[in-house]
Amino acid sequence: MGGVFGHMSHIYDNPEMTFGQIKDIMQKASGGQLENVTEKTDGQNLFVSYKLSDGTQRWVPEEAVRSARNKGDIKNGGMTPQQLAAKFAGRGALEAAFTNAFRAFAKTVDKFSDEEKLKLFGPDTNIYYNAEVMDPANANVINYDTKTFLIHRAGHAEYDKETGKPVDKESGFSEQQAGTLQSVLEKSQDEMSKGDFKVQVNAIRHLKALGDDVALSTALKGMDKVMSSAGVNDGDTIADYVIAKWRNLVNKELPELNDQGKQLIIKRVMSDYYGALEGDGPLKSRGLETRQITKAVNQPELNEKVVDVIKSYPQHFKEFIFPVESVIHRFAIEIMRAVQSAYIIAAGGNEKEVARLQALVGKAIETIQASGNEEAMEILRPQLEKLSKIEDDGSIGAVDLSMISSAAEGIVFDYDGHTYKFTGGFAPANQILGLFKYGRKGIPAMAGEEDLEEGKWAQTAAKITKHATTAGVPISKSGVISRIGSLNNVLSISEQKGKYVVLIPGGFKPPHKGHYAMLNHYAENPDVQNVVVINGPKAREGVTQEMSQQLFDIYGGLNPKIQFVEHNLPMRASFELLSDENFVSQFGENVTFVLGCSQKVSDKGPSDASRAIQFAQWFQDNPDKNPLNVNVGILSPCPVESSGGIDLSASVMRKAARENNDKLLSLHLPKNVDVNAVKSILATSLEEVGMGGGGIAIGAGRAPEVVGSEKEDKPHRKNFLAKERKDEMVNEVMDYLLGISVG
Repeated sequence: MGGVFGHMSHIYDNPEMTFGQIKDIMQKASGGQLENVTEKTDGQNLFVSYKLSDGTQRWVPEEAVRSARNKGDIKNGGMTPQQLAAKFAGRGALEAAFTNAFRAFAKTVDKFSDEEKLKLFGPDTNIYYNAEVMDPANANVINYDTKTFLIHRAGHAEYDKETGKPVDKESGFSEQQAGTLQSVLEKSQDEMSKGDFKVQVNAIRHLKALGDDVALSTALKGMDKVMSSAGVNDGDTIADYVIAKWRNLVNKELPELNDQGKQLIIKRVMSDYYGALEGDGPLKSRGLETRQITKAVNQPELNEKVVDVIKSYPQHFKEFIFPVESVIHRFAIEIMRAVQSAYIIAAGGNEKEVARLQALVGKAIETIQASGNEEAMEILRPQLEKLSKIEDDGSIGAVDLSMISSAAEGIVFDYDGHTYKFTGGFAPANQILGLFKYGRKGIPAMAGEEDLEEGKWAQTAAKITKHATTAGVPISKSGVISRIGSLNNVLSISEQKGKYVVLIPGGFKPPHKGHYAMLNHYAENPDVQNVVVINGPKAREGVTQEMSQQLFDIYGGLNPKIQFVEHNLPMRASFELLSDENFVSQFGENVTFVLGCSQKVSDKGPSDASRAIQFAQWFQDNPDKNPLNVNVGILSPCPVESSGGIDLSASVMRKAARENNDKLLSLHLPKNVDVNAVKSILATSLEEVGMGGGGIAIGAGRAPEVVGSEKEDKPHRKNFLAKERKDEMVNEVMDYLLGISVG
């Protein structure tokens, strides 16, 4: 699901969910006792309503249907079928699917009485229904064999036309409306049976109990192990668990930080994460900024580390939640084995579709592994873990494609007044096939399934299961760059005639041989007109800009193409400078701006090259942030300098100079550079500062986090936390953490 309603929640998404409740859900699922179970389907989601006659004219049925993909559509009274068709014009099967589904829905609703229409849709398209269009001619991942305009059981709401926001209604409104619509539809079966599309409300299904308690027992033991890792019990919530994990992390990363500082960091990251899930944006935009925390803590020597920990919160949340997610995911796989899709009706169709999906995922894994594409492999690894066996010792074993166990995407169910989902093996399969078929994250789209022989689906899946392991997906140190040309095509960033201007944001305090090689790599390229280094004025552990310039001189000097621009936020400046007419105009016309990068790959985040690609992609996706209409593209990256097996790092270089570790320092220097000459520049300043400081990152950060974070399509609103509870929850978290405030 998506659009206005957002995405259905997993049970671990709810910070107020206790571990006792998680176990209760699993026990009920194992016993076939979950409430209001429906199939989660893999179609095209949208919201739908119906425009009543205003008394002056009678709508043609097909003109009366209204649809919405966002709040703006709702405020405008919804899109007509013509407007929706125009939105997806040229999309072939997708346009036809929406058009034909709407026609079927319109003809059906036209048979309702005026009283029924008013009750179901309101006087002026006030009530919208969460719906899905499934057409075999426009399949996503799952191949259904019926054309269905499906009304879900959850996600319906009455909306305020002025704000586009849901109107507060009594509990159970969505379910009541779905039930009313279903009863009215049942009276219109004759009309519904005439068209290609079947219009129906998603039927409540009986979930079969598992044949034994093996899956349940395994899941409960796994959850106990997860709880033990954080010292929480059945009465504790997901939020309690995450807070405990954060306490352990902060104590480890910042042992010298005072208690107030540790508590403020946890408050900030908890509020940022769950505020974002609720669609409110991070807390930093609502009052508690990083500088307020560092000011309140008053330990300036730790400021850099505090900032680094706060910035890393998305990664850590993913790490903390993954063990909980993994236990629930593997349990859901076993639940889904007994679930067949109601929208694949041909005899043996479900079994056939499962075999096809397993074979296609198997081929995707083989193709991605063989591609040598770093980005693809980085994305592939966690998905393979979800489709891999767990050995007796707890290690990740071989890939097991039988974990793709159902032709249904998942199930949706109610628990304690909220709606949740189990998705089983579909979720990782969908991620893998997204890479394989369509390309994403700058990954080239790969070949389809045409060469898969229907009669050999099972053999293909068995072959992959036998040979594939997560160990076969290494994060290699080379290879991604060789595919930069095809990545260029995926991004629709055409090769420009004319010259390139290379932007390189970073600190260079001090510069190591990798930095120096990158600057020369681009400066010596005849297609490069200028290299613009954007660095901050702030010293790093006593290393100043002047000292860095002295080191560049020792290394052999800089090409005249290279110029330096000072900015407190180099990465942000890389984006903002392209909107500065004075800056852009100095390079003349017909130039293409690119972000400099190396072939370096980090286990701690995206590769350097991928950041450069994301930089170009961001400008392509956000043309409104490019008022000067400058050309932005990508250029071949700099090869990685040999480093004796270490990762070159400015922070390590500073430490080596400070500790007189000549061997380590020399590994950071170009050939034939005198270590003592470098130490003579660095030693005095470095003697006066303590340990700490982070490395200098050359390359781009994630664009939306630096510039343009004000995107309109905010993260979705989760249904487990009502609007009036958002601020309350933040306050509860703060109270839980001793209620410290920042003055």
